[in-house]
Amino acid sequence: MSETLPRRTLRATFDQLFADGEAALTAGSHGIQVAPPGDGRRWGVSALLRPDPEAAASLEALAREAAAVAGDGHWLTGAAGNSHLTMRALEWPRADIRDDDPCVARYADALRTAAAGVRPLTFAVTGLTLTPLSVMACAVPADGAADRLSAAYAAALGPDAWFEKEFRRDFWYLNILHFAAPVADPRALIDWVAERRAAASMRLRVTEVEIATWRFTGSGMTPQRLAAQVLA
Repeated sequence: MSETLPRRTLRATFDQLFADGEAALTAGSHGIQVAPPGDGRRWGVSALLRPDPEAAASLEALAREAAAVAGDGHWLTGAAGNSHLTMRALEWPRADIRDDDPCVARYADALRTAAAGVRPLTFAVTGLTLTPLSVMACAVPADGAADRLSAAYAAALGPDAWFEKEFRRDFWYLNILHFAAPVADPRALIDWVAERRAAASMRLRVTEVEIATWRFTGSGMTPQRLAAQVLA
């Protein structure tokens, strides 16, 4: 099954993203994020790995630097309250999620099963890259634990794993800035990211997995916690 395969950590993956992002910014054809419509297909309930406070603060500092270069109007996805690695998206967006939502209860039960005995996860943030939609931090797991947890969660979900049944997440990453307006000086942003493509490695530790939905705040998308599982 595709969801059980490990995510790639080859540098070539991020190099190709940078080339695609550079081309899009140079041509002025980069994506521009907008508030999701009511029938949108992105930003649904997801299982997120949340970075430790020190790493989250460092990522926010990078995100703010990127935003200063990119200009006004972009989404600070790397803000400390937003920063995340997506382990798995679980369903289409919906606004009718109550405290006793049965789907969320099943997602949380499956997470408890998958995370039993799993210790905190460690990643190295090895630099930045561009994409046609964002500035992204590249994350490399210290070992196979994150991939094993992701596969165990897919198995524990059973029929509730339908949303990404035919979709494979190829690598671990954190978006720190989503483009939501024209980039003020594309060459300046390309050069800024290029200088940080192989930055000194930052350690990132994950001590809990969060089941979250997303809400548009007027200046970006913010995760709203529905359930969480501590890794210990």
